[in-house]
Amino acid sequence: MPNAEPITLPYRANATDLLLDPAFPYGEDLLQFIWEAGLYNAADLRTTGNQTLEVLKAGRIQPHGGPDLSGAELRIGGQLWAGNVEVHIRASDWNAHGHQHDPAYNNVILHTVYRHDADVRTENGTAPPTVELRGRVDERNLHLHQELMTARRAVPCAPHLCTVDQGRIGLWLERLLVERLERKAKEAEAIYRISGNDPLETLHHILLRGLGKPVNSEPFGMLAHALPLKLLLKYRGDALRVEALLLGQAGFLEDPFTEEHPQRLQQEYRWLADLHGLRPVPVAAWKFGRLRPPNFPTVRLAQWAKLLSGTAQGYDGLLAQDDPAAVRALLDVEATGYWKDHYRPGHPSETKPKRLGQAMADGLLINAIVPYLFAMGRIRGHQQWEDRALTLMERLPAERNSIVREWGAWGVKAGSAGQGQALIELRNRYCTEHRCLACAIGVQLHREVDRA
Repeated sequence: MPNAEPITLPYRANATDLLLDPAFPYGEDLLQFIWEAGLYNAADLRTTGNQTLEVLKAGRIQPHGGPDLSGAELRIGGQLWAGNVEVHIRASDWNAHGHQHDPAYNNVILHTVYRHDADVRTENGTAPPTVELRGRVDERNLHLHQELMTARRAVPCAPHLCTVDQGRIGLWLERLLVERLERKAKEAEAIYRISGNDPLETLHHILLRGLGKPVNSEPFGMLAHALPLKLLLKYRGDALRVEALLLGQAGFLEDPFTEEHPQRLQQEYRWLADLHGLRPVPVAAWKFGRLRPPNFPTVRLAQWAKLLSGTAQGYDGLLAQDDPAAVRALLDVEATGYWKDHYRPGHPSETKPKRLGQAMADGLLINAIVPYLFAMGRIRGHQQWEDRALTLMERLPAERNSIVREWGAWGVKAGSAGQGQALIELRNRYCTEHRCLACAIGVQLHREVDRA
């Protein structure tokens, strides 16, 4: 592991934290976490009214409106209570937040505060029992939180990862993979609805977007809308027309050409466009800058034309396999003929093969086929599709990208595409947003401090 030193900076409260207690300038989210995780000294715990307090269940933090934690079970003064817990840094924040006028807070069974500076009442006039945590919270946990919140590293807890049990990290990555697939399933469901609940049109859209990664996903999505799969399949047996439709609808056949092949494509496209009332995607939408020529969208479209016109199975064959090698074989297409010495229509280049390649095939599996299978499994109730998606993720190698390499440098290796995707989710959805209190690794680090 790299021997990087933690970067400790003075904690700076954000605009919503300006009125926080100087003794606890961390925000209510940390105090909620401390209460839920039990990271305080519970010996001889009593309310401010000197009643004994036993926490059977602290409750679960809930992100919606109303009290902060639900499902709590407490024994106060020997009596059992079940309900909600509200957390504030100062007790007077209850009134500052208007809870004394809100009936949603009438069922609060405990007011947990860092500092008790005022007695409060609910809308129905009762005074909720209050417990003060000042003097019961380990300062080392506060210092750890301060470090994580102010670290300028891409992974705030990176120097501490060596202390975290790898088994726990593995379980967290399993959960993050499902979380990532669930999020992508929502995106796929939106496309499914726009596509008139047509599964194949949905797959067509998702595959084309995947073909455009990393910089041309949006124009490829526009192309999928402008060129439905059902129209392409009408001409599946005619390779020239399939290629003409893809390149023409993408806007790449508008220029005057002197070479025979693009002239024929242009002629076919104009006839088909008139026949079907087609309008091409604006050519300005496409990006070529900073792309290696083999990744040019023109090359990808020529390869896709070969795929669609060269297989009787169409897209269906891509969905029926648990073995990545079988899907790779179906995607193992090469744009031949004119494309051997061209990357763009009308622009000759040196002769090089234009094969889709294993890396691109694996990228389509990871970023298009697997999310589609998982989404359709959820939408249409096909559990076997969800299982197939997860199996493919286990059997595929992790992508080679900067995020996966970054985690590897800190000792967290991705042994599969599933773990690689989970690490991307962790980096983008937790580390970047400093959601350490919602991360199993961050939670474990805080628990270890409390046990030390």
